[in-house]
Amino acid sequence: MRRLIKSFPRKATAGMKKKTLITIFLRFFVLTLLLMVSSIMIAAYSNYRMIDDAKEANHNYLRVVSSSLDGLFNKIKDKGYSISSDSNYLNLISMTDKSQKNYASSTYALSSKLYDLYISDDTVDDAFIYFQNIDTVLAGSGSYETAFYLNKYYRYKGYSQPFWNGEIEKGVVSTIFPATDVYRQTGAIGEKKYKTIVPLVLGIENIAHARSYMIVNIDEQKIYQMIDNMNITKKGDIYLVDTLHNRLISATNRKMIGGTFNLGELRLNVKDVKTDSEASIDGDNYMLSFQPSSWNNIGFLIVTPEKMLTGPINRFLYMTIGVIALFMLIGTIVSAVFTFGIYSPLAEMVNYVKRFAKAPFENGKSEYDYIKENITTLQQFQQESLPSLLQIFLYRALNQQLNQEDIERLQQKYDFFRDGGFFALAVVRVGLAGGGELAVAEHKRQLITLNKPVLDMTENESVLFLQEQDAGDVDAFVMKLEADLTRYQADCGVEISLAVGVSQIFVQLDQTWKAYKDACTILDMRSVSSGGIIFGVTDSNPGGGGALNVADKKETMRKYLENGHVEGAAHLLDQLFEGAKKQQMPFKAFRQLVSDLLYFAVETVYSRRIDEESMFGMPAGELIARVNTMQSPLPIEVLCRNVYGKVTEHVQMLQQSSQALTGMLDYITANLAEVNLTTIADRFDLNANYVSQYFKKHKGVTFTDYINRLRIEKAKELLLGTDCTANDVGKQIGFNNANAFIRMFKKLEGTTPHEYRKGIKANYSCEAEGGIGLAE
Repeated sequence: MRRLIKSFPRKATAGMKKKTLITIFLRFFVLTLLLMVSSIMIAAYSNYRMIDDAKEANHNYLRVVSSSLDGLFNKIKDKGYSISSDSNYLNLISMTDKSQKNYASSTYALSSKLYDLYISDDTVDDAFIYFQNIDTVLAGSGSYETAFYLNKYYRYKGYSQPFWNGEIEKGVVSTIFPATDVYRQTGAIGEKKYKTIVPLVLGIENIAHARSYMIVNIDEQKIYQMIDNMNITKKGDIYLVDTLHNRLISATNRKMIGGTFNLGELRLNVKDVKTDSEASIDGDNYMLSFQPSSWNNIGFLIVTPEKMLTGPINRFLYMTIGVIALFMLIGTIVSAVFTFGIYSPLAEMVNYVKRFAKAPFENGKSEYDYIKENITTLQQFQQESLPSLLQIFLYRALNQQLNQEDIERLQQKYDFFRDGGFFALAVVRVGLAGGGELAVAEHKRQLITLNKPVLDMTENESVLFLQEQDAGDVDAFVMKLEADLTRYQADCGVEISLAVGVSQIFVQLDQTWKAYKDACTILDMRSVSSGGIIFGVTDSNPGGGGALNVADKKETMRKYLENGHVEGAAHLLDQLFEGAKKQQMPFKAFRQLVSDLLYFAVETVYSRRIDEESMFGMPAGELIARVNTMQSPLPIEVLCRNVYGKVTEHVQMLQQSSQALTGMLDYITANLAEVNLTTIADRFDLNANYVSQYFKKHKGVTFTDYINRLRIEKAKELLLGTDCTANDVGKQIGFNNANAFIRMFKKLEGTTPHEYRKGIKANYSCEAEGGIGLAE
């Protein structure tokens, strides 16, 4: 039996090993999954019960807090309303003058009663009554000056006297406002003492239309202590909220006092009896419970973090899952160690091949067949990856990163270099006349189908690496390439320009860089009058030798642009482009010429502050860059003509608009008394709305404001230079109504015409007297 057990590992196969390990893992995994699911279900039910119990406890607590605080607020309110029945209060509210004989006694008696009502109450910080009819404040502290509470020495943060007056004007009967800070100052430079209070405002019945109101400053700290002492849910924060102003009045979280909130965002709707919700704040879930008060704008809110309720259970759950996962890992490792010896040499071979082939071992297939198939696959993969290696070698050769040792090693290792042959480089450049970026990508895919190594040098330039048996084969491939690209250019459906330069034929791989430069020179120096796609092979004759003298024409073109000379610019472009073709200007020089011309257009757009996007359809910087991507003279010429046409026409229109504005301004100055929007429109044969918009755009003001300013300036001259009355001056400048003239003069100058004339003459008199005195 022992011999049978020892011989078992030597007879095992890779299939047995895999099956054994999978079986062990699956058993541990299923057991772990069952334990995890049961633990999660128990934890979820426990969390549900805890949250449900917490909600019920919160509701009971809110009812107790609401009842206690409502009683406190109602007691304070009832005390305040008791003031309205006091005879001293009725005497003061009926007064209109502080000098009345019973003023002092009434204020003293009423202030004493106010002191007895509130100052003895430890929840009230201070209270005062404001009588608007006599501008007097009576307070329990003994301060009878209005300035003490509503101006300098006792200041509310954010609550000014106009605020209180405005609230009473709205009809406030009794309400509680959000918590605020107040400070007291005993003297002009005394120490400021800050405190947080909650204002309770009472609008007391008035007599003889005299308004008064009472403000009771409830100590916010006392409210907080009352809520905190009754707190039965220590795991959450309790807030007293002002639902009218969406602010927190008091809170067990002291940092939140005065903060804002929104019941709608918290998904609470008191009207629909939806007083419970959950919210996610900074990634944590919170349980919310809300209880409205008997006061219209007061409510109570409890915010409880769910993780404080469910944290212990969740921690226990995580520990349980961790222990289960740990035992699963330990069990799998121990089982794998005990089954490590279940291998045969053939199984080891299969495992080794799998690391390279990345192919699964199918059950029922022999290990021998698996090894044979995958070695064949690896050989095919090596052959298919050869073009990718050639692209790397080509890139290194183009950048002069190959040395002789690299070349010898490559020739020994790869068949591509071993047999020699003739080499050539075809540099293919593609450019768009307008749009069609997808066509460029399709063109690059077409180059890949030629079964030659392709390297993308830039977005618009690719290099084909050609190797043939003799020079004739290279020429034949070039002819085929020309036919294929010509056909593709005709069928691509967009305006695409192709340029191909083929280098001289070379033999050694280290001559690649020179061949690439030769092909680029062919493309740069080809004549703009050449046709077809292939612009040169081997010893191609580049474009004409003589350069076109365009220095003086460029200066003339700049003037045409600045003056908006449409016909002159178009005629000069005809001369430049025809001259370039006749002299067979090299393509590189031609593209530079057009770039210079477009630069003049860009300068004009910048100097005239014209929107470049609307003029060129793109940023000005991209315009020059677009020209550098084009590979055919015709699209470049068309682009240049279009740009010059738009710019010169726009400049011409701006100049015409300027002349029209000058004519209208001169007419207005000459006919200031009779001119209006209708007469201007009729005089210049324009639409009245267009004239109004025209003035707004070019002068920055409306037509009416512009006319009124001119008339008032003319009126100032007449007031100083003549003795005409204001009525006569107004009629002379176009105001038929004297009151309208005076109102407009005061609006623009800040004074009436009469005061303006009087003030200017008084200044003249003072200056004259000063001058005489100085002379004496």
